[in-house]
Amino acid sequence: MLFAVVQKFPICGSEPKIMKKYRSSICFLVVTVASVALCDSSEAQSPSGRWRGEWTSGSTGHRGPMRANIRPQADGSFSARFTGRFFVVIPFTYRVDLVPSYFGSQQLSAEKKLGPILGSYRMQTSFGSQAMNGQFQAAGDQGTVSMRRR
Repeated sequence: MLFAVVQKFPICGSEPKIMKKYRSSICFLVVTVASVALCDSSEAQSPSGRWRGEWTSGSTGHRGPMRANIRPQADGSFSARFTGRFFVVIPFTYRVDLVPSYFGSQQLSAEKKLGPILGSYRMQTSFGSQAMNGQFQAAGDQGTVSMRRR
C-alpha cells in the first residue's frame, strides 16, 4: 500500500530529466522516512490497559503476583489500581496516580503516603508496547515490578 502511495507522489512520477535520474533514490528516501515514522508511533503508546506480572522485594527476596488496571486522566497522568498478594495469601490493593516525566514520556512515577507507620510508597516505571518494568521503595523495603499486558 505504501508503494502505491509513493508511485502517485509527484516526485516519483514523470518529472524533468534530473528528477528521473534521482527518482529511485528519492522514492527510497520517502519510503524509509515513512517506515521510521510508523515504527516510532507504535512505541509511543499509552500504558492504559490491564497488566499482569509480579513484584519482588530486593530486601527480603519475597515475591508475589501483581495486576494493574491503568486508565488515562484528563491532565495527562494515569490512574492506576494495583492488586496482588504478600506471603502467597495476604491480598493488597492500592490506587496511585502515575505521572509521566514529561508529556508523551514512557517513564512514569508515583508517590503515595501510606500512613505514619508505613511511610511513603514510591514507584518509578517505564513501559513499552507489551512490558512495564520498574522499581519501588516503601517502609524500608525496595524492589522491582515486572508486568506484561494481559
